[in-house]
Amino acid sequence: MPAAPTEPTELLHYLPQHRVLICKECQYAIQPSAISRHLKELHRIYRSNRQKFMKYAEGLDLADPAYVILPGPNEGPVPFLPTIGGLACVVIGCHYLCATDKRMKMHWSAEHSGVVAGDTQCYLVKLQTFFRGNQLRYFIVRHSRTAQSQPERHSVVGSKTTTSGISTLDTSLSCESPVAIPEDSRLLEHFQSSTCFELGDSAINISCWQSDVPELAAKYAFLQHGIIACAALHFAFLNPSEGQRYQLIAAHHQNIALPEFRSEIKDANINNYLALLAFTQLLIIHCFAADKHDEDLLLVQGRDDQSLPDWLHVIRGSCDIFKPVSQYVASLPNVAAMMELDLRDRSPERSDYDRRLRGLFDLINSNMAQNIENVEGSFSHLLSTLRLLSRAFTKAQVAQSRNTYSLWVALHVWPVRVSQEYLNLLKQRHPIALILLAHYCILLLPLKVNWYMSSYSRRLITRIYGQLDEEWRPWLQWPLEEIELQCG
Repeated sequence: MPAAPTEPTELLHYLPQHRVLICKECQYAIQPSAISRHLKELHRIYRSNRQKFMKYAEGLDLADPAYVILPGPNEGPVPFLPTIGGLACVVIGCHYLCATDKRMKMHWSAEHSGVVAGDTQCYLVKLQTFFRGNQLRYFIVRHSRTAQSQPERHSVVGSKTTTSGISTLDTSLSCESPVAIPEDSRLLEHFQSSTCFELGDSAINISCWQSDVPELAAKYAFLQHGIIACAALHFAFLNPSEGQRYQLIAAHHQNIALPEFRSEIKDANINNYLALLAFTQLLIIHCFAADKHDEDLLLVQGRDDQSLPDWLHVIRGSCDIFKPVSQYVASLPNVAAMMELDLRDRSPERSDYDRRLRGLFDLINSNMAQNIENVEGSFSHLLSTLRLLSRAFTKAQVAQSRNTYSLWVALHVWPVRVSQEYLNLLKQRHPIALILLAHYCILLLPLKVNWYMSSYSRRLITRIYGQLDEEWRPWLQWPLEEIELQCG
């Protein structure tokens, strides 16, 4: 019997991105509640020596098996886990994975008895699992000969093995090898057949998302991951019963894309700006769509950290990204169409909303009079922000009359233009700063027809209402009326 390991890392391998602890010898992840028993019963590490291992494990962030985030289907094998040949159900929206043809046939009999299979019931895939027994959950991995995982063991019953070691199914199974990773391919197809129509309002715009952007993604991996992430969130919206799974897939692809995107924006130029521009817009959509499941949408529940909504950071950051090529960006018709940049400065001086907004000027002026020492400080920034908001209402009214109002217009008429000083006041939860943001929610309201904005205004203003003391809440009357929301 080999000597028992003396150091935790000799036996255990921690994966922080998945929050699991793998036993290198046993080749599976140990459940957090079973670590001590595992060390004692399987490795004969007794109390005195086990303390060092337990102290190491207690310092790790480990997830219950039910909450472990599985790797995405485009990743290589996880180190120290065996890889097997397996099967993935071909039905879109079904994510059943198994190791044998018998189980796949049983699955089809139970779940897809009314589905006409055609020539294909399943795909050949490479599978791994973190846990064994009743916590077994397979996930797909990309085939890799260089990974640190153990040699592949193909346990597909009724299969034949080629000289290359890749398992091929018996023809009686009517399965075929995939040309790409099934889940990614399905989501890319979903983007081009469905999601793209939800991103553009004009034929040129839709064509850009349906054809030009996916073609560009073939050259830029971060953009392809952004497309898949957006498609996954859209699919989650359309299929609430599978929402959690697809939200995790979206987060996974976004986490892969962001480091590559950040690396690319360090050298924004006329060669890569289109890919950066497209990804930035997908990222903004991701922020809105993902916020639906994020309890930290805006300064919520009395948190001490003073964060701003993610989309606000992204849209303002994108302005800095494209400054070096801004003239070139604006000059191209496809880009102008995609960004809806054709909103000229031909807006009237006043909008139908001026009377409503006039009360906010009175609010700021009256508070300014009570705080004379701060006239040059916060209140001057609030006043200039309100003037921008008034102009934003006017521009939005013009865009709506032309039927060109979109998310990009809504973001460019105000959030892009407000000062950093105003954002600082927003971080500090200044009541008037919050009230101005609540009034901006009215400009987001027409966008609720979009899947990623369906209830955003309602959720945002509800949380703003919760941040205001009772004395300030009457100033939200108009936004609450517009959104048809009753608080309190």
